[in-house]
Amino acid sequence: MSKLNAHNYIEWHRSHEDTDCITDLFWVHRSTIELLRAFPRVLIMDCTYKTNKYRYPLLEIVGVTSTNLTFCVGFALFQFEREDNYIWALEKLKTIMENKMLPSVIVTDRELALMNAIRKIFPTAINLLCRWHISKNILANCRKLFKTTKYWEDFICSWNALVSSCTKQQYMQYLCALESDFSGYQRALDYVKHAWLDKYKENFVAAWTNLVMHFGNVTSNRAETTHTKLKRQLGSSQGTFVTLWNKIHVLLELQHTEIKASFEKSKTTVQHKFSHFLFKELRGFISRHALDIILEESDRVDNVGLDPSACDCIVRHTHGCPCAHEIVEYKREGRPIPLFCVNSHWKKLDLVPSIDDGSMKLSCTIEIEMIMKRFEQMDDSGKLQLKKKLMELANPESTHLVEPIVKAKAWGRPSRKLDTSTRRDPSQFEYVLATLDNHSQSITSSHQPNPPRKRKVFQKQLLNSTTYTDSFPIKMRPYIYKVKDVASDGNCGFRAVAHLMNMGEENWVNVRRDLVIELQDYSDHYAKVFGYASRVHEVLHSLSYFESNPRQDHWMTMSETGHIIASKYNVVLVLLSKQLCLTFLPLRSVPLPQSLHKIITIGFVNGCHFIEVFMVPGSPMPPIAANWLEYHHPCARGWETPYTNNIDAFKDLVFDVMTRETIDLNG
Repeated sequence: MSKLNAHNYIEWHRSHEDTDCITDLFWVHRSTIELLRAFPRVLIMDCTYKTNKYRYPLLEIVGVTSTNLTFCVGFALFQFEREDNYIWALEKLKTIMENKMLPSVIVTDRELALMNAIRKIFPTAINLLCRWHISKNILANCRKLFKTTKYWEDFICSWNALVSSCTKQQYMQYLCALESDFSGYQRALDYVKHAWLDKYKENFVAAWTNLVMHFGNVTSNRAETTHTKLKRQLGSSQGTFVTLWNKIHVLLELQHTEIKASFEKSKTTVQHKFSHFLFKELRGFISRHALDIILEESDRVDNVGLDPSACDCIVRHTHGCPCAHEIVEYKREGRPIPLFCVNSHWKKLDLVPSIDDGSMKLSCTIEIEMIMKRFEQMDDSGKLQLKKKLMELANPESTHLVEPIVKAKAWGRPSRKLDTSTRRDPSQFEYVLATLDNHSQSITSSHQPNPPRKRKVFQKQLLNSTTYTDSFPIKMRPYIYKVKDVASDGNCGFRAVAHLMNMGEENWVNVRRDLVIELQDYSDHYAKVFGYASRVHEVLHSLSYFESNPRQDHWMTMSETGHIIASKYNVVLVLLSKQLCLTFLPLRSVPLPQSLHKIITIGFVNGCHFIEVFMVPGSPMPPIAANWLEYHHPCARGWETPYTNNIDAFKDLVFDVMTRETIDLNG
């Protein structure tokens, strides 16, 4: 408690009456209260585990800024995950919020105790359910009901189409199609209908959520990413409350600095893509993320016209930004988009509270008099208890509170080795994946066996360049003048990119973090590139691991990650292998002069490993990834022009490898 008090935190706690053992603890930093009052409308709540030796679950509450950055609001440790515990924590949260600025949207997974607490404490808030968690629950409960991968993939594609239904009429059409196409899988249909659609469709199906201003937050991935950052800092699950607090404190200090910098960037930096007259009144007054949303919506104007029914107005409802048919009107009139038509959330580029929080002089005289009156009416035992509580408030270091007893496993033979891992236990869907040899979260080539899991490398082996060069198409080998190996610890793809980007191989963690941010910031765009929204969540899952020796589901996946790398670092990325050869270009940036292009090449070898490849200047290049050609932003047109001859040369030389995005390479 003294740590919290010394570093400007506000805390509440509950303890066992007889033992003074802490049962619940909730704390917030005063700087996060500033953020919460500036951006109160959307909150994401999620519990994580294995963060402390007492095995108390940790509830993390996060929000989102106008610049699309995540900020931590508060943290709660519970002895139990019961409705009463959640109600207690949410009541404390509510006390630091202005009554007129309570959350309008709260995103969670289907934790019934938490959902019930939200309904009671924030009755006007809409509780959206995380689509990613729902898809994983369906995988865990339904995958085993399908005999083949093809039927399962057809089913999940139909399910994703249903979830993405834009209207209630479309929802009914997709539901009828799902029931008709999979009438032979009644148990699967019963599960998705009874467990999810009948009770909760309004909480996650787009036909309903598209009418909610959620600013693009329909999953709890922001909270999941915060969990990952914290656990990476912790390193062990056997720390005390003080250990946990220390790591959280560091993260909170970093987030404040990053968020303030993002505000300044939006106010002072003007990107070329926003130079159009339409953005004249918006530049410097709304966040760059909001400008990106409006720019993407403006690309639809030719297909929409002035007809609102053709527009669907989703961006207006969900983000509070002008939609396509509004932009058409401004274009027709030859005037810029006015600032007033953008929701105030996106205009908030400081930490001044969204409403006047009042500067009235506060006093506790009345409360002190009430305490004195109650004290006089108590017996000696009651007076001692009240004095003890008052002493804790006045001097937190004098607390009588004690730490909880470390819980021991109540079953099985005692383990000789203490489990210090912060990695959560596998979810049900992960057990399902592990037991299905013919199934993968990625669409893989049917004939390629799963590569063996990588083991930790303690001594780096000498490079065998000849062996690796043999892993590439024969006609391309003369153009390879060097290859460089990286450690094969499951992070090899990220290590290769880190070194090629001059960060150093050991900074692979930064590459993972950069790619997570890129994917989260432009998730809607990547959903189009990847083909469906749930694939975004799957790729995000593969990227969100920051320790050595990850499981295969956290290895780099191609071709999706190729698009993210090229776009994040504004480079031309070439992938070479015997299975797939592609070139990836930035999706959203204006082309640089060719002399400034940076081309990096990675190779996929031995069916499970990525390495660095260095090509002779002017070498043949694989075709551009087809999804770039279809889904790149108009401002990126021209990146491909300098490489036409290189691509033609490749096509003349290489005939026996895939050059379309039809398989995934995991390494």
